[in-house]
Amino acid sequence: MPTAFILASESEIRKRILFDAGFKFDTHKPLVDEDKLKSQYRSLAPIDLSVMLAKEKALSVSKIFPDKYVIGGDQICLLGSEIFSKPLTASKAIENLRKLSGREHFQISGLAIAINNKVVHEKHYKAILKMRDLSLEEIQEYVEKDDPLMSSGSYKYESLGKNLFEYIKGDPYVIQGLPLEAIKNFFK
Repeated sequence: MPTAFILASESEIRKRILFDAGFKFDTHKPLVDEDKLKSQYRSLAPIDLSVMLAKEKALSVSKIFPDKYVIGGDQICLLGSEIFSKPLTASKAIENLRKLSGREHFQISGLAIAINNKVVHEKHYKAILKMRDLSLEEIQEYVEKDDPLMSSGSYKYESLGKNLFEYIKGDPYVIQGLPLEAIKNFFK
């Protein structure tokens, strides 16, 4: 594992995943306008969009720290063709969870690693989740307790959100927005 790299994110869960795995790293907020890029590239498939956003984040920070590896990530929650962004409000989180209730959906993590303003690794990773059938009361109680307003899909899998699911297929770290095994393998 490298002695240090830069995580192009201020996400607390991404920081915790890397810290718990024993990585030494710094963080720097990526200098990208995600909403503008999503609008500009709305014709991209969600998988490609997640990788493109991860690349833009990594490259924006690599310009500042060219001699360091920079990790960029992006997460997309997908039900059919509908993308579930961070809800930002409790009412939107409840609406999203009602749509996901009883249904199978995807969490897609785009990962990009850059150095010297060049992407040296880019890939998407996918997990499949099936949410239990939830009553409106269960959804409201969950949103009140776990406050998932800044979480893709309107749930925090790393917290109480894991209890919402009938099953998952895939890496739990992908669900949390950072494919840890891929990062470990890259730095072997």
